[in-house]
Amino acid sequence: MAEINVSAESMRASLSEALGRLRKANSDYFELLERALGSSPLPVANQAKEFCAFMQHNVTATFDLGDKLINAKDMQDALKLQADFFQDQMRSLTDQGRAMSESAMKAAGGMFSPKA
Repeated sequence: MAEINVSAESMRASLSEALGRLRKANSDYFELLERALGSSPLPVANQAKEFCAFMQHNVTATFDLGDKLINAKDMQDALKLQADFFQDQMRSLTDQGRAMSESAMKAAGGMFSPKA
């Protein structure tokens, strides 16, 4: 039985290490993307930055779920974590959709306003 626990702990350590590397790669990617959007002359760059912030938030939440699942005590705990994650993501999706539609409406309104 001790061999199983050692094996489970080494598996958790390996998963945590892999998740840490993925987090680092993700962070590097979004940093590069933010720099590229920051220097973009495109008129939609601000909306793209907002969208990227939402993506980064969602990916980070997924990594956080991974951390929690790695340390879940049992299957019931894992299922509760996933249900909570799903509810949080649905709330985030609603909020993000609202923010993006407001941003799009402002951008569209600016296209049709008279130039001074």
